[in-house]
Amino acid sequence: MSGTNRSAAVATFDLEELVVHYQKQLREEAFLYLQRRGIAQETVERYRIGFEPGKIGFYVNSNKLGDYFENRVIIPIADAEGAAVDLIGRSIDHREPKYKSLLGVDDIMFNEQILEETEDVILASGVFDVLSLAQARLPAVCVPVWMTFKDSHAEKLREKRVFICLGNDELGRSESVRILTMLQPIAKQALIVQMPESIRDVNDFFVRVQHPLDTFMKLLNETMEETMMLPIAPDVKNITIYTEEYMKRHRGQSSGIPTGIAELDETLFGGLRSGLYLIAGGASSGKTMLMKQIADHIASEQTPVVYVSWDMTAFELWARSIARIIGTEPQKVLSGKVPPEEVSDANKQYTQISKMLWTIECSIDTPMDRVMASIERIGAMAGKTPVVFIDHLNRIPVTGLQQTPKSASEHQTMLAYVLKQWSRERGGPVLAAIPSDIGEEALPQGVEASADVIMLLKPQPVGEPNQGRGVALHLLKHRNGSLKTIQLRFHDQKAVFVVAANP
Repeated sequence: MSGTNRSAAVATFDLEELVVHYQKQLREEAFLYLQRRGIAQETVERYRIGFEPGKIGFYVNSNKLGDYFENRVIIPIADAEGAAVDLIGRSIDHREPKYKSLLGVDDIMFNEQILEETEDVILASGVFDVLSLAQARLPAVCVPVWMTFKDSHAEKLREKRVFICLGNDELGRSESVRILTMLQPIAKQALIVQMPESIRDVNDFFVRVQHPLDTFMKLLNETMEETMMLPIAPDVKNITIYTEEYMKRHRGQSSGIPTGIAELDETLFGGLRSGLYLIAGGASSGKTMLMKQIADHIASEQTPVVYVSWDMTAFELWARSIARIIGTEPQKVLSGKVPPEEVSDANKQYTQISKMLWTIECSIDTPMDRVMASIERIGAMAGKTPVVFIDHLNRIPVTGLQQTPKSASEHQTMLAYVLKQWSRERGGPVLAAIPSDIGEEALPQGVEASADVIMLLKPQPVGEPNQGRGVALHLLKHRNGSLKTIQLRFHDQKAVFVVAANP
């Protein structure tokens, strides 16, 4: 079910009614899963945990959620007054994404009612960590969807002593450092708790460790003692993170997100990472075609993608994808000159892409802050930080920015900074098109400073007609790598970029 249809269905009934429905569907396979996670019956009842076993769905006034939560335990997210505001489904059969949010409410923390009762709180990775801690009578909260902790969550922890206890892996350690930086100015105290080496997370700790409560309390006390001796953590805390990333690169096990263009991925050490990537080029140089091709590839690999367009309509973007799948010119799709059966067949392939692709069609009145709020909600529903495409930078209105820019270059600089900060905070790549034939028209200095990678699409002299138009992709800035020119060919009649064959 699409996000729009699901929202329409949810609007027809009360979330409290859904919670009761799912509670009634708890059965053996759900209880066995919860038992393996160490969750007791008392906790199941206290937090009103439910289950959706199959594809029958839930019907109210002829609307249904269908199989959206199929084979998932359902955990309600409640506000400070205890009213359900969202539902989180956790798969019990290893399907991805592991966690799904019904509405993507992103300003409520799971178990945040506890914040009124305590000055000390544990910030955990996920709902099962919080459930394990709650069973041990320890105050804990988490953001319902991983990697979405932001300023509004930090504000809820103001003047509290916060023990940051996230996943015991590279992502968890990086996220811990990011959150620590956010909390230090406003929390009474913020501390990162280092889990034992073989333990994945808090829930795993309470399932596997003997006498887990005593051992965990000892861990918290040791963390406080270390912090008192060294109130500002030395860089040694980050050596493990840095070494893990180096060994991945040494073994060729890159954590980048592949673009589908092999030579570009190799130059970027395996693909896209957190950061701002700018694709510059003159009018009709192919910026949108290239970005849409990369976006479709990433979405086809089941990584969420948000494509934000202040330029083309969603229909025009869809037509370019369909043309590429068919192997024809986009103009033929746009003009309705492709046989309907070919479009229908192409749509079957595009369906697999579109399940992880969200297109936000903007107007001149759509401000940046509203778009970023939508991206946050999409990330919450997808259960993962999306790759964001912005098409294009110059069309974004000045409304929604913290201050009104005095010039076009200042406008671009402010937007680049906002996008760069978002990518750093959320850990996701941002690719933005910017109409500029660099060389004749340099980018503003502030834009260049914010960008991690700057690429320029430049038409080349026409070669053999059957080999497509020559296009050079120049990497003019690569913050952590070498510069390079990648020779591409664009086949107009197939709507696709390919790496040019070596002469």
